[in-house]
Amino acid sequence: MIYTDKSNYNLRCNPLLLDTTLRDGEQSPGLYFTHDEKIELALNLDSLGVDIIEVGTPSMGIEEQTVFESLKKQNLTAKILAWNRLIESDLYASLNADIENLHFSVPTSAIHLNSKIKKDESWILHQMDKIITIALKEGCTVSLGAEDSSRSDVDFLISIFQHAEALGVTRIRYADTLGILTPEKTAKIISKITSKISIPIDFHAHNDFGLATANSLAAWKHGADVISCSLLGYGERAGNTALEEFVGMMHFLENRFEKFNLIKLKSICEKLSQFSSRPISPYKPLFGRDVFTHESGIHVDGLIKASQNYQFFPPENVGGKQYFIVGKHSGKSALRTIAQTYSHTIDDNQADQFIQNLHRKMANQKNINSTTLFLDFLKEVVHNDCSESENER
Repeated sequence: MIYTDKSNYNLRCNPLLLDTTLRDGEQSPGLYFTHDEKIELALNLDSLGVDIIEVGTPSMGIEEQTVFESLKKQNLTAKILAWNRLIESDLYASLNADIENLHFSVPTSAIHLNSKIKKDESWILHQMDKIITIALKEGCTVSLGAEDSSRSDVDFLISIFQHAEALGVTRIRYADTLGILTPEKTAKIISKITSKISIPIDFHAHNDFGLATANSLAAWKHGADVISCSLLGYGERAGNTALEEFVGMMHFLENRFEKFNLIKLKSICEKLSQFSSRPISPYKPLFGRDVFTHESGIHVDGLIKASQNYQFFPPENVGGKQYFIVGKHSGKSALRTIAQTYSHTIDDNQADQFIQNLHRKMANQKNINSTTLFLDFLKEVVHNDCSESENER
């Protein structure tokens, strides 16, 4: 079926998720996955409901091809995708590995054509005719990606995508390879492209300026049917659209992916962190250790009164937990509450006494452990209370 109003269709439906952790994510500098790690991550992604898993590049050799063979035996629900350059050697590496879903990528910007592959625009069309025709005759499902799309001439890009559609390609990819788009530019470009083609468009964002998730949202709202993501945003340089950020944003802000298991997604991200020996940033949206940890007196007081004051959703929805910690910005209400977690009770005067003492120390000394100081203070309060009770006797 061809949707004549694709933007309206998209806003009624979830985009398809194409995870590229095992391919683009593994291109993070210094990162690689073992055979078993790739299989485990793919199985976990499939169990989450990810629609397409981009596993790797068969032309890299027999070890990479073996992963595809192993995954084929698993009968995954997700489609297993192989990434290829638009050249014969890559095509035959995938065909020899008996891979059914092939993605071909080709540079389309003037700078890549002139200085990287030293080819002209006509070469792209010739390669498409040759490579895609063979792949389709072999019974493969083919998608075509334009590398450096965001620095390519849009009209030329559209002509490439229209030619791909005429050949029988089932999906095209727009790649913001250097992460230079803004949501406004993304909306304009994707709207123009989707008005000229009928096959689905996959939007592949990079995060060089921190806009990958925002650009992916804009792309979906203006006609992109598929969003490329990677777990924890792994990828070249600053990485790609983070799967957990995009799904979380869609779930909480757009009322999409309503049944998506975000707690399981967190567990898979933690598994990836172990595999890569790269800790998850404490400030990572949704899953970071500190995103539900509060010190500011104003915030803690508001949270004590009603969690909705400073939390958009319960931390437990994403496998998190709310914490209050002692620090320079703690208020009396927060200290009384924290004291209760240690089975102690303090009044406002005692809390204020601790705060003033803490401020004096922090004004002149680094690396103060506020929690240790507070626990010592509580012991002193208890000791003084006991001494007063003894004196009263």
